[in-house]
Amino acid sequence: MEKRFFQDFSDRVKNNIGVDSVLLLFSLFFFLYFVYLIFFGEKNIFRLIQKEKYRSQLKAQITQLKTENLNLQEKIRYLKNDRFFIEKKAREDLGLVKEGEEIYIIVDSKERKNKKEERWIDRVIQKYQEFRLR
Repeated sequence: MEKRFFQDFSDRVKNNIGVDSVLLLFSLFFFLYFVYLIFFGEKNIFRLIQKEKYRSQLKAQITQLKTENLNLQEKIRYLKNDRFFIEKKAREDLGLVKEGEEIYIIVDSKERKNKKEERWIDRVIQKYQEFRLR
């Protein structure tokens, strides 16, 4: 009896809805499911585009760092091997001189006054004096 009931029910569904409608409904369901996966799933298209942009930025950064690295290696090689540059740096940074040389340092008086005015302690003293006068 149960078998006949389900058979009758399926026959009624086929007659009322039709096989084409059922196939269309299943096709629509699968289409919507795939659209959901593409746009809203865990590995959706927006994340893919975002990851590709990030990847291209990283590649650009890698090429920039590689060229900078090559330039720095060239500069290191130059600094190690160029005697004139080594001597120049030693003279400037360490104040070294050759025998018989004299060093003259010219100090601009205007520059000296500007440096004195720019000291932070002078501003503190001035604020302190203003506070005492009140």
